[in-house]
This record gives sequence, structure tokens and C-alpha cells, in this order.
Amino acid sequence: MAGKRLNNLSYEAWIEHVFGHEVPFYDVAWYNQDNADWWEPTPTQAIDYVTRLFQHPEPLVEEFADNQIGQGLYYIIDNGAGAYCRFLIDGSMPVRTRTDCIAAMKKLFARLFDTRCAPILSHLDEPGGNKLSSVCYMWWDIIPLAASSKPSRPDPIHEACLAVMKETLRLSNPACQESALHGIGHWARAYPEFAAETIDQYLKRGSTLHSELVRYAEAARVGCIA
Repeated sequence: MAGKRLNNLSYEAWIEHVFGHEVPFYDVAWYNQDNADWWEPTPTQAIDYVTRLFQHPEPLVEEFADNQIGQGLYYIIDNGAGAYCRFLIDGSMPVRTRTDCIAAMKKLFARLFDTRCAPILSHLDEPGGNKLSSVCYMWWDIIPLAASSKPSRPDPIHEACLAVMKETLRLSNPACQESALHGIGHWARAYPEFAAETIDQYLKRGSTLHSELVRYAEAARVGCIA
């Protein structure tokens, strides 16, 4: 049975559509199943809903399990799934609207990932993680925001992304620090000065840092991460 196209979803109905699904252990995620319903919002509505979610993610933990939240966030940011974040690189959308959405990720990391993710390192496959841990770690790999080179003029989208990474690196949860380092590592070749300055400042925290994160930071500083 084929899924159906949804129309005129309220924000609350959209949240249920994205997160209110079981997380299969062996089968594919709900959004890859043949009978999955789908919704195609306008670019303005998509960014509005995503921004609202990033700014105030706390209600998710009252309604959904961590694995459901992780699965839903993956659906939102991945271009091969819900693809809502593709509008963040849509030049027809106002820059301020897009940078506000990216800036809201600071609150998502601080209010959701920092408080809910297990304090483990995913690049070492440490036990105790789940889909929420996975999407936190892979955030800058999954979301369609990347910098293969630094443009000749300042790019507000790039600057907004780098600001999120820098802020996330200040959070206490090692999983969030790892996510930020992962992102900086991917952007280091385009923004080597930013990577060096930000990671050098991070490393000044010295003995308070996880020893494996120190090694990961040193690799990310020069863009040598997977």
C-alpha cells in the first residue's frame, strides 16, 4: 500500500509526522518504507518549522524516546530523506531567514544533545550510543552544508555554521565536543585559520579534556578526519 501526500500540516502535526514512529531494529526507517506518508512544504514553511524545532527542542523528550528523536532529526536534515534543510542553501530564500535557522542549532545542541546524549565518543564506537548519539556525531556530514573552499567574500551561511561549531565546542558533553570537532575537521581545509585558532583555544582546557578528544582535535585541526 502506497503512502499518501499530506497537506497543510500544523507545526504540532508535523512534529508527530516526523518523530512519532517506531524505530525498527532490522527494517529500514519509516521514511524509506513504501507506505510512508510524505509532506512537501514550501521553503518558507520548512525553514520556519525547522527553526522553531531547533530553538525549542525540549518538548521532544517529553513525547518521544531518544531513538525516535534521532531518527526524526536524521529525516529532517538528510537530503535523501525529508530534505527540509536543503532550503538552507536555496539562494531564493532570504539570507537572514537561513542564518537564523542555522544559529538556532546552538540551542539544539545545548538543550537537547548536551543533556540527552550519552557522554561517549562515536568515532571510537564506544558502547552506549543510540540514534540520537549518531545524528549528533554525524550532524555536519549529513546536513547539506559544506565548505570545499573559502569564498573570496565573507559568506554569512559559512559564518553561521562556524559559529555553531565554535559554540558547541564549549558544551560539557564529550559527544557534543566530538560533533563540533568533526565539523571543524571537515571545514579545516577551507577555513584553516578558524580551525587552528578554535581548536588551539579548545586545547587550552588541558586536563579537563578527554584524552581521546585531544587526539581527535589535533587531527581535526588539519582536516585529517574521516
